[in-house]
Amino acid sequence: MADRSFLSLMRIARTIVSSINEEQMLDLILQSAIDAIPAADTGFLFLYDARIRKLAVHSVIGFDKSASAMTRLSPGEGISGRTFMSEKPMFINGKENIRSAMANMTELNHKYYLDSTIYANYPNSCIAAPLMYGGQCIGVLTIDNFASPEPFGDEDLILLQGFADLAAVVLERNRLFLQVQKQNRELQMTHEALRKEHERLQITIDFHNRLSHLAAKGQGTPEILAALYHNIKVPVAVYDPLLTPVAKLPEGGDFRLPDHFLQHPAMQWVQRNRNWQRIDLPEGGGTLLVTPIVGAERLLGYLCARTGPEGFVDAGKLIFEYSATVLALDWVKKEAVRESQARVKDAFLEDVLAGEMNVQLQEQARYLGLEKDSYYAVLLTSPMEMNVQTALEQLLQRMPFQYLSVERSQRSIMILSLPAAMEPGERQSAFRALLYELQRMRTIEGGIGRLYQGLDRVSRSYLDAQQSARLLDKRERGRGVIYFGDLGIIRFLIRHNREELEEYLRDVLDPIMAYDREKNTSLLQTLLAFVKNDKDLRSTTQELSIHHNTLYYRIGRIRDLLGYAFDEGDDWFNVKMACHIHRYLGEDENGP
Repeated sequence: MADRSFLSLMRIARTIVSSINEEQMLDLILQSAIDAIPAADTGFLFLYDARIRKLAVHSVIGFDKSASAMTRLSPGEGISGRTFMSEKPMFINGKENIRSAMANMTELNHKYYLDSTIYANYPNSCIAAPLMYGGQCIGVLTIDNFASPEPFGDEDLILLQGFADLAAVVLERNRLFLQVQKQNRELQMTHEALRKEHERLQITIDFHNRLSHLAAKGQGTPEILAALYHNIKVPVAVYDPLLTPVAKLPEGGDFRLPDHFLQHPAMQWVQRNRNWQRIDLPEGGGTLLVTPIVGAERLLGYLCARTGPEGFVDAGKLIFEYSATVLALDWVKKEAVRESQARVKDAFLEDVLAGEMNVQLQEQARYLGLEKDSYYAVLLTSPMEMNVQTALEQLLQRMPFQYLSVERSQRSIMILSLPAAMEPGERQSAFRALLYELQRMRTIEGGIGRLYQGLDRVSRSYLDAQQSARLLDKRERGRGVIYFGDLGIIRFLIRHNREELEEYLRDVLDPIMAYDREKNTSLLQTLLAFVKNDKDLRSTTQELSIHHNTLYYRIGRIRDLLGYAFDEGDDWFNVKMACHIHRYLGEDENGP
């Protein structure tokens, strides 16, 4: 049965790849799930509608569609609502058990269910699985058994969850597809505008060819503006919607706009009508031509040219407006690419840091320039200023690292990789060199995890980096990067809560701390320095700036209070551990 079920999943996956209709895909998944599970004969596929906070039926087999379409389940209501709330699959065998599980349904939803049944009021058994994507439940796949006496089992539960996972991927794929369709429509509309402009005005053909050549080479705003400047021979500039300069030519030229220019009546007209306007500047400042840079649905910016009182000839106006259209196309295209890449990176990072790994993630990794068997470390920092981020990227570009970075509201996450083909010694040298440079860059604050081989172990380095970053936050020692591998014994201490550590500290050092409080002495500080210097008397006296006889006396007093000598046995180990804990917790130390 496992082979048949696997083939069913593969077959449905191949079919879905060739389909773009969401309703057909969901019907196909539900029917395939019923076909793959021998005892199944009917089923529902619910999707959560966040606007009404209810589960609605999007596909149904073996029930009356018109009646079931009215169903709106709240989270926790009925079997499907309970599965949605718990985010865990479940199966129930026996009509009475199923009736009991559905008892909390609203009277209206229960009526819709009974009206939709064809074979009987309640099935012999029922199984439901959540549709999970990105850590959230987006729906429920529920199938029933009305005809067969055979109950559902664990194997059926696992198989249905596979179909539910597939349905979740299908829905996300369809959402992305619709989004790409929308972006394509924007591009097509812009292309259509370009085509009509070219057909109507042949005088722009040379300029069009030149800009097309620039676009084919992947050139952007600076090159488009340079081509325009070369043709019209007057100062030109590009601004964003708030009139922040993006680019201008000639570079040293003065292209200042009048104060409160956005409130100028002509600019108000440009914004309202999305068409070019001529504005005569005061005090003989010449004429300013402004044309909006417009996407399919929004204003992207402005293209401006400063001319004499005579303005442009017609050909110059056409080229000027055409340049704005090409800029819009370039901006929309690049924005779509950036958004798509950001979504891919974001989803990939979430899955990899969570320890997920599958064929799809491996393909995404290759698309992002990361190989499955490379060595990886995660750098987790506070949000960086643009100049600091640029300096870090320039550092990595000088070294043999590939990297993938994503900005979060509170943290910047960077996955660093070294190729598996590097010699071990060379790899360690490169990693140590990076650690050295990071610790020198005092403008970066955060933690970096150990180097692990394999994408499936990135999550371990991420956990290292989180613990290192938390330690940095806790100690508040200013800027810097902490490497988890350099933490030593602290790696074990951070796994315990403060209460446990304080209890251990009191068990070992309480006699000394109590004596210091009572006598106003500094035995604890002496012991901390003694342990830190590994029982070296000279180093300890130098650190504390005391005479060696004073140190002998204090050590003797400490031994008396603790009740044992400082040999290399368990007692000395406990003392050392307690001193490490004291330093880790940041307890206040008395003066010498």
